[in-house]
Amino acid sequence: MASELTKSSPDILNAIKAAKEKNIKIFSLIGNILYNSGFSLHTELTVSDNEPEIINGFKYLENKNDLIIISGGLGPTEDDITKEVISKYLNLELVLDTKHVDWMKERWNSRGLKMPETNIKQAFVPQGSKKLKNTKGTAPGLHIDTKNKNIFILPGPPNEFIPLVNDELIPFLKQSIKGKKKEYEFILFYNQAESHLANEINKFKPKDIDIAYLASKGVIKLRYDKNSISKDEHNNFLLNIKNCFNEDILAYENVDISKILFDLLKINDLTISTVESITGGLIASKLTQNPGISNNFISGDIVYTSLAKSKLLNFDLDTDDWEELSIELCFASLKKYDPSISISILGEAGPITSSQYPVGKIFIAISNNDKTQVTEHKLYGNRSEIIERASNKAIWELIKFIKSLY
Repeated sequence: MASELTKSSPDILNAIKAAKEKNIKIFSLIGNILYNSGFSLHTELTVSDNEPEIINGFKYLENKNDLIIISGGLGPTEDDITKEVISKYLNLELVLDTKHVDWMKERWNSRGLKMPETNIKQAFVPQGSKKLKNTKGTAPGLHIDTKNKNIFILPGPPNEFIPLVNDELIPFLKQSIKGKKKEYEFILFYNQAESHLANEINKFKPKDIDIAYLASKGVIKLRYDKNSISKDEHNNFLLNIKNCFNEDILAYENVDISKILFDLLKINDLTISTVESITGGLIASKLTQNPGISNNFISGDIVYTSLAKSKLLNFDLDTDDWEELSIELCFASLKKYDPSISISILGEAGPITSSQYPVGKIFIAISNNDKTQVTEHKLYGNRSEIIERASNKAIWELIKFIKSLY
């Protein structure tokens, strides 16, 4: 029995870790959406597929909040019990929606498949609830308005959850707000610690301004309600922001950092090539999310191994100096593709180092033939965080490099 327990423990731990990471992703996604729409996520709670845990968690949230968002547990299997448990707790009968059954059958038939009987479970909805259309899956979202509480029960998979948040939850919240309409403005910063940024802004921000900060992998997003202050206060606020942080301001709008780089490339009619090691193509991937980038992005090389680096350089590696190597790779890309600008990035993502450099150390080389620069940085976090931060840092260095040319 002891050996069986020891053997199964890693599997249990991995399952718990996976569940937590999944929920962290959901919370992060909805937190960003709510923030960008002018709302805040006050409480986050994770429970297992266990009736007492679901009830206790719901009671806790019910006592503290007027609106509760529940994610997951709407599938067709035995462990999907969220809807059943919440309906039971609220004394709401589950009623079969025969039209939804027909819709699910048609969906399965259109794929040449027969719907399993277990999926009928997804067509039961709490009496008096509003069914929310799920365009990506078979489980409908649900909105229950009871006892002065609004409860949204949404599917767990992000590709189903997020559209329902955008299409149903956010419009409901905006319509439910009473009082003066908020008009949110955004300012994006890079190269600033959130605490330092807030401390400096506190020195000159208007007393009544509605303001919030969101930090994400090196980028800090400041959101404020323009209507919470007077026109003169707003103008002075922006002037002080510019005077204090001009070099570190990415944009005065809520956009992805890659869009800012793309706009600079497009405005200045520049082309670019990338050489990536630590980021494994993430910089190129972010750039190509922007429609029209094919006019500016020529190529991206992933040189993860020494062999790949040697092939791009056309000679065997003879240095372990990554500053020197990053420059050589950058020049090799310029020679190979003839872009306006080329960038290369090397580094250690961890969790253990495979070189003379510590985890989190990165080198970024940028050149347009006339001007070449290489910068060295130390990043922190786990492996995925370091990679994400490295890609953002590289894009930020590119933005600064291009601005310095004009």
